Amino acid sequence: MSHGLLLTLVIWAAVIAPMLRPPHRPLLLARAVYYLGVALNELPMLVLLLLTLNIVPSLLPSDDHPALGPLAAAAGIVLGLFVLLGLVLIQRRISRSRAVILRTVGRPEGARPFRWAWLAPLPLRPREVERVPGLAYGPGGREHRLDLYRRRDLEADSPAPVLLYFHGGGYSTGSRHFESRHLMHRMARRRWIVLSADYGLRPGTTWPGHLIDAKRVIAWVHEHAAEHGMDPSRIVVSGSSAGGHLATHCALTAGDPLLQPGFEEVDTQVAAAVVLYGYLGRYYGQRPGEQPVSHPLDLPVDGAPPMLVLHGTLDNWVPVSQARDLAAHLRAGSPSPVLFAELPGAQHGFDVFASPRFRAVVDGIERFLAPLEDHEPAGSSRRR
Repeated sequence: MSHGLLLTLVIWAAVIAPMLRPPHRPLLLARAVYYLGVALNELPMLVLLLLTLNIVPSLLPSDDHPALGPLAAAAGIVLGLFVLLGLVLIQRRISRSRAVILRTVGRPEGARPFRWAWLAPLPLRPREVERVPGLAYGPGGREHRLDLYRRRDLEADSPAPVLLYFHGGGYSTGSRHFESRHLMHRMARRRWIVLSADYGLRPGTTWPGHLIDAKRVIAWVHEHAAEHGMDPSRIVVSGSSAGGHLATHCALTAGDPLLQPGFEEVDTQVAAAVVLYGYLGRYYGQRPGEQPVSHPLDLPVDGAPPMLVLHGTLDNWVPVSQARDLAAHLRAGSPSPVLFAELPGAQHGFDVFASPRFRAVVDGIERFLAPLEDHEPAGSSRRR
């Protein structure tokens, strides 16, 4: 074993250790672990393959790599075992996530384990799906644009259900081009119309401006339904992180005229909502009692549509307790199905890659939304 190999193992052990139990403080370390975990925590087998390819040459005898002493060599072996076992544990959590999703939502027709999905993690758009970019849905510039995804052979005279997606970014960053690509492509292949929309960000837009933008997209669906073959009676709103906050508010504030200035008469009711690692707290600086409310737990749920909430148990950006509280709040008064899954070991941003875990998540979303494809209320065959 060489000094270079020992250093490599030290670095990898230092990277993997916080992935096993992500820290929440100090903030700088917590954020660094999150950004590293977006790939490593979702693709441990790919990391293991790349690490193996890097290490094997260092194990071969060479005069250029002087051998370490016995203590250093023993330390290298221990570090190597730690790295290996850490990656295996992360992979095991991914397998458990799939089992949790199947128990919560049910197995979709034709679903199968994605044993080799880690070899193709990039969410590439399939050839049968086309993207219509940069459609304007509001009076603003770039912040009021959306991309439309649909099958190339989709018949416009047969209105399709609509999946509307809002990106994350803490209401300060982000764009419609980043998260949940695999979800968009898969639902478009299933003959849905998928919309990924930008919205106004801080500091130019504040609450409730972001939510008003989201409702403008719903109004745009009603206005342009015939043009793009969309069925406005089957709109599903979804989102990640801050986008999950928006999706939740869209689901629970339908028809509120204060949140629809200039388009108060539009029916903004949605058929279902899907919340992925959503931020489910109060907006920046808002105090309890301020209107319009920004905390989902302050909203009535007696008119809530079916909702699917998914969150990682190791999310160190938004704690899973927020999702638990939302699920409890919905179940206390919603007349519709409420499905909630805690994904073992999942971090914030688990939808960036087409990883085995996110493919399983999309399987569950397909199962949850399948009744809408038959013109039935989403989740009507499932119990809360």
